[in-house]
Amino acid sequence: MTLNSNDSENPNQVEASGEQESSEAAGEVESSDTVEAADSSEEPEVKPQPAAKAAVASPAAAKSRSGVSGKVIAAVLVVVLLGAGGLILQRSSSGARTVKLTAHDMQVIFQELVPPQKQQQIASDPEEKKKLVGEIKKLLAVAQVAEQEGYAEHADIKSQLAFQQDMDLNTAYRKKNSDAKASDEEVNAYHLAHPKDFDDFLQGNPRFQQQAQGPQRDELRKQFGEFKVIADRARKEGLDRDDATRLQMILDRAQVLAGAYLSELQKNADKLVSDADVEQYYTDHPADFDEVRVRHILISTEPKEEPEDEAGSKDAKDSKDAKDKKPAEKPRTLTKDEARKKAQDLLDRIRKGEDFAKLAKENTDDTASKDKGGEYDFFRRGKMVPEFDKAAFALKPGEVSDLVETQFGFHIIKLEERRTAPNPSTDQKVRQGIVDKLKQEKLEQQIAQIAKDSPVVVPEDFDATPKVAGQPQTSSQRPRGQGRSRSALDPASA
Repeated sequence: MTLNSNDSENPNQVEASGEQESSEAAGEVESSDTVEAADSSEEPEVKPQPAAKAAVASPAAAKSRSGVSGKVIAAVLVVVLLGAGGLILQRSSSGARTVKLTAHDMQVIFQELVPPQKQQQIASDPEEKKKLVGEIKKLLAVAQVAEQEGYAEHADIKSQLAFQQDMDLNTAYRKKNSDAKASDEEVNAYHLAHPKDFDDFLQGNPRFQQQAQGPQRDELRKQFGEFKVIADRARKEGLDRDDATRLQMILDRAQVLAGAYLSELQKNADKLVSDADVEQYYTDHPADFDEVRVRHILISTEPKEEPEDEAGSKDAKDSKDAKDKKPAEKPRTLTKDEARKKAQDLLDRIRKGEDFAKLAKENTDDTASKDKGGEYDFFRRGKMVPEFDKAAFALKPGEVSDLVETQFGFHIIKLEERRTAPNPSTDQKVRQGIVDKLKQEKLEQQIAQIAKDSPVVVPEDFDATPKVAGQPQTSSQRPRGQGRSRSALDPASA
């Protein structure tokens, strides 16, 4: 049984699934007009993919067509890479909390909660630094609007907020006390004092309900009790007032609220796009609906998959001569020069009139199109990796490209056919594609406007010097020890 809130082994990386109840420190924040958290002196469409299996698709192919767009989600889930720094919380006139970060706060976020590789990237690129600042502001600004509109009082959201706060406290406590456990007496005492808490927790967190079936229920209930006991210990030790931990909770709270708000926006997003909008987009962007059908041959520079070892198959094992069969030889990866030469030889043969489809079947390393003579059915601009995309759309029907180099190796592309996608008034698939794109744009515009109008402050002038391995934490309390016990409710449980 697993009941995970974070798939990462890095305790500083936070995942957006959880709930938070007000801690003592949060209560102090609520009752104060201005609370300083740290001494101010002191993170569109599906595209095909070349490789041994799908040889030309853009990495954007993994983007989902349902729910909030990838860019919108990035704005909400920025704290997957981050955690918290010292913040200043101020009451706005509506009663919702306004977060104002200092330069030190952003230094804490950057050095403690952004992964080392990303730190290096941000430190060397001012645009990446601006992007980080912008995404954090979007998160906090959208969360503030959600709070103003009462989302924090919704029963399911309140339960998620409570759980996430306790999760953060458990993480903080286990950093300092890697072998922390609660006794059976403490767990039983908790359940006696709070007899409805476990059932309320399950009611507010459907993702855990299936795990609480049958005999697993008692074990999960015990883990829940230990989880709450550890969170209470953390409060008593003042860990919720540690700059990083307390502010981790604030950002996680923002994440839950912003996620709920954007989910609701997405449900009503269809109303944002009219038939006239769809027709206008189709008219104004003819290049977006230019489609091509191609064949291609890939000579890969990536490691090739090992062929299935027939001697290892079930039939071979059952046969009398299985022991006499030798394992298949592992295919050798070509160097770039070798791959280029092989591809050029094939291109020369094609130029002399040999059949493209036949050569593709015999030679391509793209297993997704190999049996089809290298064919990829109609696709639009932006579906493939940029180099492939540019070369394919530059061809006329019947033309063959020169060698095209991508991250996967060397391609030879032949354009078979070009057409314009049907009008959205007659093709539902085309219409839905335009609707999805316009919805995404309008949602992103709304989020950008919320951030622009928000009083939330996220400074850009913070110290973006990457943290050196072994350097003490920037925040006020340091963890002692990295090991931790594992339970279904452990924040680092995998």
